[in-house]
Amino acid sequence: MYICFMNLAAHIHYLLYRHDCVSLPGFGAFLVEYKEAFFDAEQLLYYPPRKVLSFNEKLQSNDGILAAHMSHVLQCSYERAVLDIHQIIISWKERAYKGKLKIASLGIFETNLEGKLVFNAEQGLNFLASSYALPKLDAHPISRSVNEVASPPVFSLEPQQSSSSFLRKALAAACFLVLIALGANYVQEQQTKLLWQNEQTLRNNAREQAAAAVYDFGKLPILSSISPNAVVQNYHVIAGSFRNQNNAERLVQTLKAKGYYQAARLPKTNNGFHQVCFAAYATQREAYNAKAGFLEDNYLDVWVLKK
Repeated sequence: MYICFMNLAAHIHYLLYRHDCVSLPGFGAFLVEYKEAFFDAEQLLYYPPRKVLSFNEKLQSNDGILAAHMSHVLQCSYERAVLDIHQIIISWKERAYKGKLKIASLGIFETNLEGKLVFNAEQGLNFLASSYALPKLDAHPISRSVNEVASPPVFSLEPQQSSSSFLRKALAAACFLVLIALGANYVQEQQTKLLWQNEQTLRNNAREQAAAAVYDFGKLPILSSISPNAVVQNYHVIAGSFRNQNNAERLVQTLKAKGYYQAARLPKTNNGFHQVCFAAYATQREAYNAKAGFLEDNYLDVWVLKK
């Protein structure tokens, strides 16, 4: 069973929830970095904690995570998985350097004016498992006011023609009713004040609960990572061999300037030669697969050396 383009992208997306780095030999490495929860004062939004995605073209060594995972999922050999991944990476590099490479659920690769890969992660990605599906929260300020309703008049006085005694009784009754109205207004004001204080207390409690709900995320799960066993890289893809050490050093610098960041000068041989290699690999199959790629880059004199 061969690994297809979509399968590889989906499995890289899956592994980034469990590892902070997933490398693609000869292409680069996807990295995730933890970011704390924060409040955007301009948009009045609370954002949950997250892990954001980035890409580093210089990390091209094989950490074994992706190949081991694909070997386990597809029930194939590790070497078969490495070979299929290498073929897809070659296709990715060709598409990226010719224009644009879009990888679903990860992002878009483009080349800038200097010929370097530029990666833009897909919007909305969050690789922190404990924050999965947590949305951003609105935090609009509470604005309330007490609507004062005018009380209907308790009574109205109409001018009447009456005797002085009737007027005195009417005035006494009016004063009594005014006192009752004042007392009722005082009671109503006290009740309104009490309701306002209760509302303020409820609002403060609600604000404290909202703050606790936003910031108290509890204890985050501890991520444990298992470092792969050290792999001895005995197979070297040789780019050239020189008697003069300065010539070998110049070739190393030239290869690195062209993007072969693992280029290095090997220790001097017993015959007095200084050998320069593109990169070193753990298995013979990986070395010959890489050699095929260098041949496509017009390096026709490359050969594999086992040390």
